[in-house]
Amino acid sequence: MTINFLFIKKEIRKIIATIFIALIFLYFWLNGPLLQITEIVSIETIETKYSIPVLVGSDGVDNKSNHVAFNTLSFEDEEIFGHGLLNKKEKNKTWGYIADVKNNPGLSPYLASKILEHAKKFADKNNDVVIHPSIDLYYATISDNNFSPSIYLESTDIVKNIRGYAGEVNVGIIIDKNGFIKKIEHISSKETQSYLATIKKAGFYEQFNQVSISKGTQQIDAVTGATLTSEAIASTVSQLTKQSIPYPISNYADIDEVNSFDLSAKLNSSWVVHISIIFLMFLFAFQKKIRKSKKSIIVLSLLSVIYIGFFLNNSFTYISFIHPFVGTSVSSFVGLYSLFVLLGAIWGKNTYCKYVCPFGNIQRLIMHVNPKKISRKFFISNKWIKKIRATLTVILITGVLLGLRNWSNFELFPDLFGWSTIGVWFIVAAITVLTTLIYPMIWCRLLCPTGSLLDGVSDLMSYRVKKKK
Repeated sequence: MTINFLFIKKEIRKIIATIFIALIFLYFWLNGPLLQITEIVSIETIETKYSIPVLVGSDGVDNKSNHVAFNTLSFEDEEIFGHGLLNKKEKNKTWGYIADVKNNPGLSPYLASKILEHAKKFADKNNDVVIHPSIDLYYATISDNNFSPSIYLESTDIVKNIRGYAGEVNVGIIIDKNGFIKKIEHISSKETQSYLATIKKAGFYEQFNQVSISKGTQQIDAVTGATLTSEAIASTVSQLTKQSIPYPISNYADIDEVNSFDLSAKLNSSWVVHISIIFLMFLFAFQKKIRKSKKSIIVLSLLSVIYIGFFLNNSFTYISFIHPFVGTSVSSFVGLYSLFVLLGAIWGKNTYCKYVCPFGNIQRLIMHVNPKKISRKFFISNKWIKKIRATLTVILITGVLLGLRNWSNFELFPDLFGWSTIGVWFIVAAITVLTTLIYPMIWCRLLCPTGSLLDGVSDLMSYRVKKKK
């Protein structure tokens, strides 16, 4: 009777956890992330040639006090039927206050020099590049003797509320005289290098050549395996462009008035195929009717490494849980992936780490083919292994929640499976995997924050209060 009662209690706990997780999943799927900043889609202005604001002078600044005195901006005088648009008894000194380094760091001289440097780098060698200030950003014009100038815009210090996998992604864009995005370049970010390489290799940037700022709402394909990064780049381009409409874009693009513009990157329908295959992998791992033989486990491991690892480069990480709470949107693919992982932790004692994770599986495959079956005692006791991994996980999650977004890159799988970019972290990942020949599953047992988090969920589901005797 006691055993049945404990079993029922445990199952009820799992059901409650499942409902709770499902509700959170549906909330973020329908409403988007928390802490998101509402964007103004478009601003329509009504102007005539008789009321064009002119920014002049500096007489409104009171140098004797600690504040700035504001006067009204003057307007161009144009005679209409014998009188001016604005009647003034006497001509007053007028001035316009735009910004300075203290009040708007985005207009700092240093940023101007960097934008000019980037514009020259991305322009053709024979082009003439000139930097200009606007109300809240710098831009550059790129021209030659035969064509009207293109305009170069950069998101650095301008677009601040859009995040990729590890934070903001700064880009530069060139818009030609017809309003088409001629070129887009990655400027800086804290994204994992393999994600950036995946995006470039997939031809993501070439899609922007078909985007016109006069065509309203448009969509391009996000890159599977770097969804968050590609979505962030598209959203950054969209917001930067909208912030430059009508000025300075209208001064250089030969297009009709732009009332709305919006660009997004979404996964095409192929994501349904990918998530279906991953679901089947979870289903096979979770079910108990079909016996899991040694061969079937090897086949599952190979599928995980080849398909999820090298093809998709899309292993699941603990950061996927955190993104909705720090203002980063997640795609339907990542959302469903997260749901499968959590349900596997609740009902299957961490199904993901045992059967689906490509980084764990590549270590198991190496151990399987190792001709020398080395059985070496781990250099740290199991008790301390768990404590070290849990402490590391808490530190990383706390850091990311406090704004240290580059800490989310503490995952080696993208560097290993993004092997086309061979760098320091690829070497570190390769050494870590090969170390499993001496100390089996060293990453999973000692360092993996995702495994620690999922094991914690599984332990919580089977937690049993010990009664004192």
